[in-house]
Amino acid sequence: NASVRASYGSKKQYDLQVSTLQAIALSEFNVGGCLSFEDLEQKLKLEENILKPLMHSLSCGKYKVIVKSPSSSKINRTDTFKANPKFSSNMRKIRIPMASLDSSHNTRRVEEDRTIAIEAAIVRIMKARKTLAHPQLIAEVLSQLAFFKPNPRIIKRRIEALIDREYLERNAESNNTYNYLA
Repeated sequence: NASVRASYGSKKQYDLQVSTLQAIALSEFNVGGCLSFEDLEQKLKLEENILKPLMHSLSCGKYKVIVKSPSSSKINRTDTFKANPKFSSNMRKIRIPMASLDSSHNTRRVEEDRTIAIEAAIVRIMKARKTLAHPQLIAEVLSQLAFFKPNPRIIKRRIEALIDREYLERNAESNNTYNYLA
């Protein structure tokens, strides 16, 4: 991380708390003028998948220290950037967060984490109730997993997987009811 001292149109100085990449990008705007996305790509020697979130954090976030044109919330290869002469803030020290560059949010990993959360909720519920009908189990799982709304089909798949792994079994009298095995 780096601390960059910046002064804008009103000559008021700000201490920007930024990542190293953001500091390097900001230094390109010291001389003034406009830079295109391609110019920044060549000067900073960064790939598009790194430069887009970098410029997004500086031009589309809460603190728009860089102005982008055309004005939108998405970064395109045709955009141009310049230092924001009208930037002002009540705070002198400003932290500008950088978007995560790692692939921790890729869909496969998220789905894998969610299946684990769904299975954990099913086991918790069944451990407490011992026997439960399918609709009640689905409703309980949906109410416990408030931070995301899983598809009932996926919950059914996870129940089947738990039956295969012998955490649950179908009730002998009612095929629509599950028993907890421990």
